[in-house]
Amino acid sequence: MSHPFLSPLRYPGGKARVAPYLASLMRTQSPRPTIYAEPFAGGAGAALRLLVDEQVRAVRINDLAPGIAAFWRCVFYDTERFARKIESAVVDLEQWKQARQIFESPFGQEDLELGFATFFLNRCNRSGILTARPIGGMNQTGKWKIDARFNRVDLAERVRRLGQYRRRVQVSQLDGREFMRTLQPLGSDAFAYVDPPYIVQGENLYLDSLSYDDHRLLAAELRASSTPWMLTYDVSERVTEELYAGLRMARFDIAHTAQRQHIGSEIVVFSENIDIESIQLLRGANASWVSA
Repeated sequence: MSHPFLSPLRYPGGKARVAPYLASLMRTQSPRPTIYAEPFAGGAGAALRLLVDEQVRAVRINDLAPGIAAFWRCVFYDTERFARKIESAVVDLEQWKQARQIFESPFGQEDLELGFATFFLNRCNRSGILTARPIGGMNQTGKWKIDARFNRVDLAERVRRLGQYRRRVQVSQLDGREFMRTLQPLGSDAFAYVDPPYIVQGENLYLDSLSYDDHRLLAAELRASSTPWMLTYDVSERVTEELYAGLRMARFDIAHTAQRQHIGSEIVVFSENIDIESIQLLRGANASWVSA
């Protein structure tokens, strides 16, 4: 049975929709990669879909944010306790305040407490943005209340379902560039999907936005990497004319749902050692090559 929603997290700009394209792209390579990796995993929607659909042998999920990394460690390494914590959770403003306090002071926290606080805020905040206000507002006067996206039964089931794959998942908490270096010994057996924070809107959407110097250093790391990779970014001349100039790239349409739903565009960039048969990342969406 195929499950439409695998990740317990809501994530702005989540890329689970790209999973079919990623599966096709990996099948095109010779030899075909068997390990799929995400240096900026977030909700890890694509990774989970590829794993559950048996498109890859193993996945490596990495996120530098302490709360996100703790959450994924709980899902795969402390599954049952985390699922029970979801089932018994009280979802109200008092719990939201406690979760925010834990989330904002992550160091020294146990994974179970930090991971759950992060999960709680993600499910209870507007658009899943960890630093946003709760659904319904601080006075709970909105049409939807704080528990509108907290379906205990479904969410606990998702966690238990994913926990069954623990032997095939590796979770890390590294800087994206350092994580890419850990893939080098795997050669062409690994494939990385790199989806870093946006250049233009990153500070608004992401917990760990990158400075332009960080983006520049990431680009240098990717250019030097022997690991096959695909990268997506917001549309910016800095991406096409500076950071990744000279590499194959295309522009594609994608629906964004943070705050309000709208159709936007993003850039996809491919490493030099990848064979490409199609740039149709999303079914029915426009896509076109960007001139070098």
